[in-house]
Amino acid sequence: MVGIWQRDEQQSEAQVQFLRERIVPDVCRSPGFVAGYWTHDHSTGKDHTMIVLDSEAAALAFKAGVEANSQNQAAHGVTMELLTVVEVIAALPSQVEQHEP
Repeated sequence: MVGIWQRDEQQSEAQVQFLRERIVPDVCRSPGFVAGYWTHDHSTGKDHTMIVLDSEAAALAFKAGVEANSQNQAAHGVTMELLTVVEVIAALPSQVEQHEP
């Protein structure tokens, strides 16, 4: 799943804190969760997310939940510009996973 988000920069500090304290832990508990990445592009002011789930069904259910929460997002100064289910066609393990102790 790939998402693009616009945040109200005046609320940025509170939004990032909420992301780290509430959203990330909630996403990690989602059925089928594999990995998640939340990034910020300083040149555009937009956030980009990639959430990897173990099946298309899990991704579609997750997407429906995020879309159903759009009013709450807007109330906190966050606008979803794109949210789409995509297929991972290639991946590299992290360096931590590549090196065994």
